Amino acid sequence: MNIRAIALATILGISAPAIIDVAVNHQAVAASFDYPVGEFVDNDWSVTLSLQGNVYYYYGQNRRNGSSISLGGARVSGNQQRQVYTWNNNGTRYQIAWRPNDPYFIRVQVIGRNGRVILNRLLQAQPN
Repeated sequence: MNIRAIALATILGISAPAIIDVAVNHQAVAASFDYPVGEFVDNDWSVTLSLQGNVYYYYGQNRRNGSSISLGGARVSGNQQRQVYTWNNNGTRYQIAWRPNDPYFIRVQVIGRNGRVILNRLLQAQPN
């Protein structure tokens, strides 16, 4: 347990769940989560999620201009009701929030280095 991290979180006034998130072994949490897989889309965006071995992959594509990004190795957080998967790309965070009780939708957020939300979209699963 990293005492300095917990003390800093307390000083900054971060809530108890965030402190627990710092202290919990993420591998133990990840083992109990289900990972959404497949393609999720809206009119502008497509995100394909896949799990290969122990690595969770994100492939995002702008459907209007064709630009894309591929990332591997998500950090897992959240709880059984709302699972959050985060990939980091040079300070920009790509985040998927998923509720297993509503498996056909994911919330995609892209958060810039300055903490500003660049993208916040609800995407629907494509049929197989």
